[in-house]
Amino acid sequence: MSDTYNGARLETLRLIHGLSQSEFGKRLDVTQSRLSRIERGELAVTHELVARASEAFGEPLSFFSVPSSAIPLGPVAFRRRSAARAADKHRTVTLFQEAARVFYSVSERAQYREVEAVPEGELDPERAAITIRGLSGLSADEPVRNVTRLLERLGVGVVTELDDDDHASDINDVSGVAMPTALNRRPLVATNPIARGDVQRLTIAHELGHVILDRHAASVSCAIRSPQERAAFEFGAALLLPARAVERKVGERSTLRDYLELKAEYGISAIAAVGRAYRLGLISEDRRRTLSIQHSSRGWRYDEPVAVDVEKPLLLQQAMEKVYPSFSHARASHDLGVRPDRLRRWTGRPQEAGRPANVTPFRAR
Repeated sequence: MSDTYNGARLETLRLIHGLSQSEFGKRLDVTQSRLSRIERGELAVTHELVARASEAFGEPLSFFSVPSSAIPLGPVAFRRRSAARAADKHRTVTLFQEAARVFYSVSERAQYREVEAVPEGELDPERAAITIRGLSGLSADEPVRNVTRLLERLGVGVVTELDDDDHASDINDVSGVAMPTALNRRPLVATNPIARGDVQRLTIAHELGHVILDRHAASVSCAIRSPQERAAFEFGAALLLPARAVERKVGERSTLRDYLELKAEYGISAIAAVGRAYRLGLISEDRRRTLSIQHSSRGWRYDEPVAVDVEKPLLLQQAMEKVYPSFSHARASHDLGVRPDRLRRWTGRPQEAGRPANVTPFRAR
C-alpha cells in the first residue's frame, strides 16, 4: 500500500458513516470548503488530517492510500424499497465498493478461478438460469441446496453481512447489491443481514441475475417494474425453482399448503413460488390474486411458515486464509486498508457446529 494519501478517500469514509461534509468537517476540525476541495483533489490531504481521521473512525492509515479506481465496477444494482434514503444508498454502495475491492484482491492473490458466465448474447432470464444450473451440475428439477456455495463455485464472491447491526436488518431499505460489468471477472454480490433464509437465497440469486444479465448495461434501473429488475427476479426464481418442478407440483387448484411444500423442497418462499407459477402460465391471474390475498391475510408477509436456514459464505474467508496463512486480521487490515471488524464481518461468522457448510437442509423429495 502506497504512503501517498488519496484525498478522495475522505469522501469514501464520510459516505460509509452517512455524514454530510459539514458534519464530517466538524468531526475532523476542518472547514467544509477545505474538505470539499480535498475530496475533489484540488488540495492535497495532509498526514495530520489523515491521522486525525484514522483515530476518529478506526480505519488504518493505509485506508487513505487506496487508489480511487482500484477495480472495474459497473452501474449499481440494488434490491431495495423505494423509500430508501439517499444516505443509506450511498453508504451501501460505498461499502460494496470496499468489499468488492477486498474480494478481488485476495481472490486474485489466492489464484482462485475467475467467474464463468453464460454465453455472450444469452440474456433471456429462463435460459440463463438453465445454463447456470448446468454449469453447476444440477439436473432439470434438482434443488439448489446452497445458492451461496453455487455462486462461489462459479467464482462469484458473496458477502452476506455487508453492513453492521447498527445500520442493517432483515427489512433494511437496501437488502442486496451488485455492480455488474463484463470487465470484472471476479465479481461480488452482497446483502445486508437477512433473517429469513428463503428471502436471503432469492436476494442472492436475484443479484447474480444482475451480474449475468446486465454485464454490458450502461445503467441499471431497479425500479420494481423496470425490465432489468423483473429479469433479475425471474432469473433468481428460475435458478432456485426450475420450471419442471413447478409444473410437476402445482396447478390452478393448488392451495398455499402446496406452495409451502415447494418451499420445503426448494428453499424459496411460498409467495415467490406463486408468482413463478403465474409467470409460467400454470395459474390464472385470478388464482394468483386469491392466493396473494390469503397469504397476506394470514400475516405471512414477514413471517411465513417453513423455516429455511440462513446461508454463510466461505470463499472470501478461504481466500483470506490462503493469502494470510495465520489470518491475522491486523495484518490483513493494514495490507487491504480496511478496519479489522469490517473484515471479520465480511468473511462471515463461524458455521454452527455439526452442520455442513455446503448443504441447506430441505425436506426429502
